[in-house]
Amino acid sequence: MALVFGRIRITQPFAHWHQAFVAHGPARRAHGIEDVLCAPVIGSQEVIYVVRTDNPRLVHDMSWSELARPHIEASGHVLGSEVYTVCEEITGFVTDETQDLT
Repeated sequence: MALVFGRIRITQPFAHWHQAFVAHGPARRAHGIEDVLCAPVIGSQEVIYVVRTDNPRLVHDMSWSELARPHIEASGHVLGSEVYTVCEEITGFVTDETQDLT
């Protein structure tokens, strides 16, 4: 699985955006996208969210879906502000510096 970190600008307060994000959760889960976390960026009208999926491209595609667009715009998400970073998920997080992660 991959972790997708998304950073977006919002025009509404975080609580408003978060309510819409949670309401859209069943649609993401139906497409194999699992929410990991989301949080407001301190000192900025932005949000960072992290999801887990086998299909990272779908995270972007769902944001731009014509069906989802009214919901996304109403949430305060500024379409076009997205910055995505896709990371390989490492399971069994290692805290001992002597262990090899390869």
